[in-house]
This record gives sequence, structure tokens and C-alpha cells, in this order.
Amino acid sequence: MKAINSLHGFNFNSSLPKLPLTKNPQKNYAANFSLLNVAETPPENSASASLQPLSFNSLSNLSLYNDFNEHKSLDSVKESHAQMIKVWNKWNSVVNVQSLIMSYLEFGDFRSATMVFIVGFAQNYLYWNSFVANFRNSGGDPNEILEVFAELHNKGVIFGSEILTIALKLCANLEDICLGREVHACLIKRGFDLEVYPKCALMNLYGKFLGVDSASMVFDERSQHNFLLWNEAVLVHLRNDRWLQALQTFHDMQFSSFKANSLVIAKVLEACRKLGDLEAGKQIHGYVIRNSVESDFLICNSLISMYSKNDNLELARAVFDLMGNRNLSSWNSIISSYTAAACLDYALELFHEMETSNVKPDIVTWNCLLSGHFYCGSHREVLNILKKMQVAGYKPNSRSITTVLQAVSELRYQNLGKEIHCYVIRNGLDSDLHVGTSLLDMYVKNGDLTSAQDFFDGCIKEALAMIREIKTLGLNPNVVSWTALISGIIATKQIDDVEKREKASKAYRDL
Repeated sequence: MKAINSLHGFNFNSSLPKLPLTKNPQKNYAANFSLLNVAETPPENSASASLQPLSFNSLSNLSLYNDFNEHKSLDSVKESHAQMIKVWNKWNSVVNVQSLIMSYLEFGDFRSATMVFIVGFAQNYLYWNSFVANFRNSGGDPNEILEVFAELHNKGVIFGSEILTIALKLCANLEDICLGREVHACLIKRGFDLEVYPKCALMNLYGKFLGVDSASMVFDERSQHNFLLWNEAVLVHLRNDRWLQALQTFHDMQFSSFKANSLVIAKVLEACRKLGDLEAGKQIHGYVIRNSVESDFLICNSLISMYSKNDNLELARAVFDLMGNRNLSSWNSIISSYTAAACLDYALELFHEMETSNVKPDIVTWNCLLSGHFYCGSHREVLNILKKMQVAGYKPNSRSITTVLQAVSELRYQNLGKEIHCYVIRNGLDSDLHVGTSLLDMYVKNGDLTSAQDFFDGCIKEALAMIREIKTLGLNPNVVSWTALISGIIATKQIDDVEKREKASKAYRDL
């Protein structure tokens, strides 16, 4: 093994980094809550949109906040909760409510956390998404949130449109269409069904489970539509892969004098990319320029991807060059565009320019270079890039390893392939289907059918289970892993062995 390392200069002896264990790490609770995306952000004149950065404007608030951070038991959290109810009847400190929620989550009292969330943020759309994320991260089942909501609803608690809207969003995320319909009925009874935010949530719910036609019925119920409803209508088509209808709805929105937000524009450009419709993409690019949003990172990256997928690298590069500020995604988009088009010299030139621009490449950048050089047949250069990647401090992930193994297979470097196999096992990558397929192919192409057979026999049960799971999801199983061993046996004329022939036949029948 040492000889291999010294010969090639690679380091496959590193294992996954060990993270230090800390007890009750200090949390910045306020930072754990983020805003909704642009499509769902309330108007500027709403109370919820006028929230300012949190600050402690009284010693009592600061004292209570510190108390929450110093809790050592669930009982002490409840004591502070009682003190909070006694002192602040209106719960007018957002940071205290957030801290209380996080304290309950930390001690596993998910029901109390949900109750506090519903009461504390009943008038605010901004925090529900992050609350669900924190709920999951703490080990809770988000379905419990809906259970608490349903329990309160059945007890006669009257909710405003804000909480009902949040409930609809949760129903969509947690795939509970039945409760979603009950919430819809509640909206109608309360007269909230024509409000903008509940309608957007309903369109999302019905579009996800009942199809575009049901979402369109919700859209058509309101005679006057604002920009939020139009944006949601476009997104419903996009989520259901109805690219042409999404483009048509996007144009209808323009004729109605409503503007699309950056998320919708980026998604519509993605539709143009998938349709291969360069002219439609150019028209949307014109819309972007007319509305002065060409500096938006999300839109620019989508434009680069759209032009490159439509074989127009010149315009993709023009968009990139006109960007005043480029983020990591921008660099990755243009570099991947050049590698996909086999323009490796330009890709490497951009990579070096990226490094001099104080933008640090990530694993995605390196993987683009690895895959680009492999598909262009530069197999030795794949190994050189891997070496530079490791020197720069990046650990190969499953995609990196797959590409490198493919290059090693073509070069017939079996010893290095075995070293990589050890790295795969140490770092828990052996369960990845693509990595396993590449390992099997590497052994077969190197004529080591014994190792290939051992590897195949060792993972065949897992592979069968995985392929069955893939089939239950309605996806086509990857047949490469099944055919690699068969093709290797045939290529080396090892078909006289009855046992090998039977295993090959069985594998073929399992396809």
C-alpha cells in the first residue's frame, strides 16, 4: 500500500474526520429561524414583514433569555415558561418565544414546543419552515405538529388565516391531503378562502396531490389576481413538469402586468433548458434585462445553464462576464458548462481565474473537472486532478470516487483500484450504487474475476433489495451493475464454469 501511495501521490488512508463531542452546545436560537422564499414573502406594509433584527431592550428580557440557555431539565423550562406567561401576557418578545421553543425541543417535549409555536407566532408567516426543520433535527416527527393542530381544532379553537395557511403548507409537506381538505373547509366557513396567502397554499397542496386542474380551479375562484397568485400558478405547472403550460402562464402573467419573482424566472429558464427552447430562453432573458434583475445570482446561474444546455456557450460566457459579483454557484455553472462541452482548456482557465478571484472552489468544482476530463478520455489527467484536489484539502466523495475508478479501470491500474476500494470501505461509501458498480467494473476490466466475484457475491443481496426498492418507487433500476460481471466473464471466455454460467443467467433473469 505504501508503495502505491508513493508512486501515485494519492492519499486514500484518511478516514472520516472525528468531530469533538460537546455537551449542550451553545445555540444561537434567533439565527435558527429564516425567512420564507421571495414567492411567499408578505408585502412590505404587513406587520410580519416589518420585523427588525432582534435586540435585548431590557435587562429582564436578557435575564430570561439567559435562563433559557441555562436550563438543565424540562421542569426548569416549564418554570421559566410559567414566569414568561405571568410577566408578559402578550408574549411581546420574539427572541424569548424562540428560545422557549428551542428549549422544549432540546428536551424532547415536542407537544409543548408546538403549542408555544402556534400561540407565539400565530400572526407571523416567517418562521414555520425553520420550525419544522428544527423539529426534525431534534428528533421529532413533524406529523405531531399537525396532530396538535387537529386536536386544538377539534376542541373548538378558532384559528386565524395565518395559522390555517401554515397548516396547509404542513399538509402539503407531510402529504396529508385529508386534513388539508378539512382546513380548506374551515377557510371557507371563516371567509378566508379568497385571501391571497391561503389560496397560494391551497394551490400548492392541490397541485401536488390532485393535479394542475384542481389547482387551477382554486386560482380561477378569485376574479382578481395579484403577483403572488400568478407566481404560484407558474410554479404549480413547473412542479408537475408541465413545461409548455408554465411558459404560457408566465406570458399570461406578463400580459396582466404582473412581475415574476427571481425564483419563478429561474425555474422558467430551467423549463426552457429542458425543452431545448433557446428562443423562449432568449425572450425571458430580454424580460430579465427590461426588469433590471440581471444581477440576481439565481437568475444568472439559470441563464448560464440554459444557454450551455442549448449549445450556446458564447452567450453563457457573456452572461457570466457581465456579472458584477460572482458567487460559487456562478463559477461552478460556467465551469461545468465548459467541461460538459469538452472545452477543457477554457474550464481550467476559469478554474485558475476563480482561485485568483478569492472564490474558493468546493467539491462540486473539482468533480466537474474530474468528470469532464474522464469523458474526454484524459484518464491520466483525472488522477492528476485528484492529486491536486487532495493536496488542497478536499476529500473525494462518492461522485469523485466513481469517476476516478472509471479512469483507473481504463488505465488498468488494479493496485491503485484496490487502494481506492479500501478508502471506500473506511469512509462508508461502499453502499453507494454508482461506487459499487465502478468497483465491480474495475475488477472485471483488470481481469481479476475472483475479486469481482467476491465483491459481487458480497453485495448481491443488498443490490437485490435496493433494486426492488427502486422498482417500488416507479424508477428504472440501474442494470450496469448486473451486466458488468456477465460481460467480464464473456470477455475473458470464462463461461465453461457451470457455477459462473448459472450465476450469470440468474443475474440476467433478475434484470
